[in-house]
Amino acid sequence: MARITIHLGTRERLEPAISKATPLGAFGTEALVWIGATSIRGRAAALRALADALMEAADLADDYDADPDAFNQREQSHRDPDC
Repeated sequence: MARITIHLGTRERLEPAISKATPLGAFGTEALVWIGATSIRGRAAALRALADALMEAADLADDYDADPDAFNQREQSHRDPDC
């Protein structure tokens, strides 16, 4: 699978838009998110799935920052069926 890395800082502007819309939903409407000069375009379901994964990753990072030891123990217990 191809991989791309996008590094986000606190200064990138995030701007949502609609890139392609059709009346009465004859064709799928595509949404567009600009992150600085980079854009991510896709259908609503795909962008929602991406947003859900981003939220989960942010929650994991917050949990780790709050208590790295507890986070590591919890993650290990998910991977180790004997615990």
